[in-house]
Amino acid sequence: MQRTGVKMAAASSFTEISCWDRDTVTKWREFVINTGVPPIPGGLKHPDGAGGFFYEQSSQLLSCTRNRIIHWTTSGDTLQLLEVSLDVHLLYNAIQLKVVNCNILPGGVRIYETQNNVIILFVTNQTVHRLVLPHPFRMYRSLIRFLLICSDLLLGWMACFPAKHR
Repeated sequence: MQRTGVKMAAASSFTEISCWDRDTVTKWREFVINTGVPPIPGGLKHPDGAGGFFYEQSSQLLSCTRNRIIHWTTSGDTLQLLEVSLDVHLLYNAIQLKVVNCNILPGGVRIYETQNNVIILFVTNQTVHRLVLPHPFRMYRSLIRFLLICSDLLLGWMACFPAKHR
């Protein structure tokens, strides 16, 4: 059976729709970790690496970690961590860590999540490092507490005035 009048779309007619503005320049906050270890003479060059991490509750509709990922890349002695959200614009979401005289090993970055923290482990050719960062849920919980206190203060302040002055 032959179909008439049906045309296939050209491959160039598809457009990617994304909430993440990839055209903006990322402002990296740079940190240098000086462990005091001497460089290895004739040290090996390791290949660059990359990977990602998604939060356990990233698929839940009302979660503060919904559609959020941490993307990491390594190049020589540098680890770049970038947290991205498809729903909201994140501020101060990019850090660059440089470990002096050490190269980050391929496959040497792991990210774990606990109830209160995000733990980043990374291994170099001479050292092991652990970063413990607050979980986004913990930060949102503090913000909600602050907003509730402010709303209580505002309602108490408004109660001091008669209704005709509001």
